[in-house]
Formats: sequence, structure tokens, C-alpha cells
Amino acid sequence: MLLGFVLYEISFYIFKTYRAFFNSDAAIANILAEEMVVAGSFFPSHWWYVNNDLWIFYKQILVIPWVLAGKNGYFAHAFTVFEVSIFMIVFIYLFLRSLMLSRTSSIMGSVVVCIGYSPMYLRELYGEAAYTWYFLFMIAFMFIFRKLSPHVISKSTQIKAFIVFMILLYLLVLANPVRFFVYYVAPFFGALALSIYFARDSLKTFEHAMYRLLSIKRIIIFAFACIVMVLAAMAHFNLLESLHLAGGANNAGLVSLEILPVHAAHALLGLLNFIGAEWTEGVRASSLEGVISLLKFALYPFVLIIPALHVKRSFYQMSATERFFVLFSYVGFAIIYILYSTTALHEHAWAARNNIRYISPFLMMILVCNVIMWRFFSLFIKLILSLSLTIALGLSWNYVSPKEWRGILDERIALVEELKTRNLHFGYAEYWDSHIYTVFSDGEVDIRPIEFSETEGMKLVKWLSSDRWYQRDSTDGKVFFMVVPEDIDDMYRAMKDFNMPDPIDQFNYDKYTFFVFEKNPLYVKRAKAEARKKKRIMTAP
Repeated sequence: MLLGFVLYEISFYIFKTYRAFFNSDAAIANILAEEMVVAGSFFPSHWWYVNNDLWIFYKQILVIPWVLAGKNGYFAHAFTVFEVSIFMIVFIYLFLRSLMLSRTSSIMGSVVVCIGYSPMYLRELYGEAAYTWYFLFMIAFMFIFRKLSPHVISKSTQIKAFIVFMILLYLLVLANPVRFFVYYVAPFFGALALSIYFARDSLKTFEHAMYRLLSIKRIIIFAFACIVMVLAAMAHFNLLESLHLAGGANNAGLVSLEILPVHAAHALLGLLNFIGAEWTEGVRASSLEGVISLLKFALYPFVLIIPALHVKRSFYQMSATERFFVLFSYVGFAIIYILYSTTALHEHAWAARNNIRYISPFLMMILVCNVIMWRFFSLFIKLILSLSLTIALGLSWNYVSPKEWRGILDERIALVEELKTRNLHFGYAEYWDSHIYTVFSDGEVDIRPIEFSETEGMKLVKWLSSDRWYQRDSTDGKVFFMVVPEDIDDMYRAMKDFNMPDPIDQFNYDKYTFFVFEKNPLYVKRAKAEARKKKRIMTAP
């Protein structure tokens, strides 16, 4: 019943609610899938990649069939995210069952990650769904490790698991070696080191741990894994040489010590916001909402540390895979949280507070840790977890279906229809106002990103974009610029800087001002006016 309830909620959010909060980052999978089909290449040479990510495994693979069918709209995005969510639920169940957990416990593993704890949690995991993939791959790796362990008697199963492991390893390293190191390699060795450290109390257990670690089978697997990772990393950098590459998170530097306390505090606030432990401003402490807000603030963070408090106590009662899963989760969580706290991974402190999404895979793993370690918890701890789960379930619908979503969606649909009515099918807008309407219109209105800057004026966006959009033959019809109020002056300045002809139409709709040109003004220039003849001034003798 619980699984059915949360599955209905995330389905409603994916197919209905998120249309109001759909953003250009979420739309990129649809846009890139179309570029791949147009270019006939898995890595389009005219596409601008960011963060060194080659996007081997991402939503665009599942969107390609929709592009070929001519239905590359929001439904393609929603169906893809729903598919990934189902894959995730199945893998969680299979993995937990392989740990000999009951069917009920295995189902609860899916329930705890599907609850809508906060608007940000829903947005990142079941809206944009970028890092749900990382969680899915982590569960897949753990499942494969389980199949490679000595308890599996079937040699054929171990061989198949070995082959799948190496293929998955190669593809994930090929996508981004640095990100793979942060998300997989560093937590792997950190969890391994902690496992050996915790095993030191018992000589027998320590010897057994070292024997398992130094067994011929594991050394062979490790050697093959190193070779595969080196080959994949070489292939990655070789591919990058032939592609357009922008900057991104890979260039993040350490913040100055002056602002480190503020930056770290905002990272903590971001985490509280992400898990739903933060309350809105102006809540009365004596009201029911105030009491629930205080309970969430106290209980939700505690839920994240309960498994860590029991690792040492239950170390010898847990299986090797369970120990490794829990330690891997916490090491990965700590690494990402420290990066958010000390680096400009997201510029400015407010960004760390409002968008701590990189931590989401490990946060989901810690939620599953509570299910894995449930049998080791005292009755008091189980009551705390049950109360937290009850509060989260009771409040989740408020986040799944907030009151304002229908109004926002109607405005978005109306804007697309207005553009179609005016026969406007190609234009430019700021990044966050571009791709969303392209996808909403099923590709009937192509809006490509530009950027306004006080120092540089208007410039083309070389970030998750295509050079093809800015070429002279990108369109032969009318072109519009969709401009927000604060950029109106910059638009007039751009018209002067680019020597654009006068627009044939200008109108306001919703919050935007539209400048409509007969042809693409980036290439069709204003006709040069005839030079005025200087008047000859006659002076009297």
C-alpha cells in the first residue's frame, strides 16, 4: 500500500505538477537527443559540453525514440523519468533481496526514497532527475558486487556479473573520470579503509577481512578494473579533443577563509532545505504547523545519522556487503558535503543553500541504510524512524501538488499558444527562459539561449547549446527576442551594437517583451543611411 501510494505521488508529480517547474536544465535531455539525431552522431561535434561530462548514460538515450517518432515534447521527458524511477525501484528491491532481507523490507527500501520530503527533493530526483541515475548506478554496482562475492556458487553468474561490471565501469569512467573518482573511487577506498579499521578489534575478523581483500580472485578483478578505468579515461580525453567544451564544476576553487564560515553555514541550510527540515518564515511556534516544523527540524537530520551511530555496534552482525554499503554511503556523503562547504562548486553562498543537488545519490543511499539496519535498532529508534516516516508521508502531497502549479502551467501553455498564433517559430531568450518553451511546444517553437551582460552586452550562449542554432541558415523566417524587463535596456544596446534593423513588431505578453524581426537580425544588418551633405556656410565680406 505504501509503495502504491508513493508511486502514485511521484507519477502525479512527474506527469502533472513538474510541468509548472520544468526548467531548461531538465529540458537539455530532449534538446541533446534531437541534436544527436540531426547530427547522426552520439557525440555531436557542434554541441557545447560542460563539466567535462560526455553524457554516456543519461536521459537523452531514452528520449531518442521519441525524437524519431516526432514527439519530442514534455511527455517524452516525463515518461523517461518515470522509466528511470521504475528501474530504480526494481534494482533497490533486487539488491535488498540479495542481502536476504524480507520482501517487506525490500519494498520499504523503495518507499523511503520515493517520498516527497521537500520541493527540492522532488525537483531534483523526480523532476530534473539528473542524479537519480547516479543512485541507480551505485545500487547496480552494489548488486554486481553481491553477485561477485563468494556466497554465489554459480560460476556462470559470477562471469556474467564480471562482464557487466567491467562494461558499466568503462562507460561511467568514459563519461567523466573526475566525477567517477569523486562519486565512486574515493568512497570505495574510504569505505574499504573504514571496514579494515573497524575490523581491527577482532584478530580473526581482521585476518578474514585481509584474506578476502587479498584473495587471488579480488586481485584479478581489481587489476582488470584498473586497466578498464585507464583505457576509459584515455578515451574520454581523446574524445574531448574533437568536441566543444565549456567550463563548469570541474573548475571550482576553494572559497576564501573570510567567507568560509558563511559558505559552510549555507551548505548546512541547503541540506536542511533538501531533506525538508527547514520551515517557512513567519510560522507560529504555538500552531500545529509550528509543532510539526520543529519535529521535522529535530527528527529529519537525526534520521540521517542513526545508521552511522549503529555501524560500530553492529559491525560483526552485518554482512560484508551491508557494512560496505553503509560505509560507502557515509564516505560519499561526507566528500560531497565538504566540497559544497569549502569550494565554489556553486558560485556564492546562496547557490550552495538553494541547490545542493550533487549530494542526492548519497542521501538516498543513507535512507536505504535505515532499512538495511532496521533489525539492529532499539524500539525507541524504530519509533523515531516511524514517526519521521509518518510525518513525511502526511506532508508529501503538499509538495507533490502545491496550490500554485496549475496557474503557472496555464501561463506557460498560453505563452506557447500565443507565439504559434502570431506565427512565431524561432527566437532567442535567456537560458532559463529558452529550452522549457521549446520542449513545451513539441519543437514547434524553437527558442535558443542568449545572455545579456552589463559588461559584454548580448552574447551567444556556449553552454549546453549548439553552434547550429546561431548560424545564418538556422531559420529563414521571422525571428523574435523574448526579453525580461530587467534586460530591456540591454536589448536596445544589443540592437545598436549588432547594427540590427528595426523590429517589425514589438509587444508585451506575460512578463516578457517581444521584439520581432523580419529576418534573423544577427546576420541582416541595418541599411546604411546616406551621409548627410554638409551645409556650406556663406559669410558676408
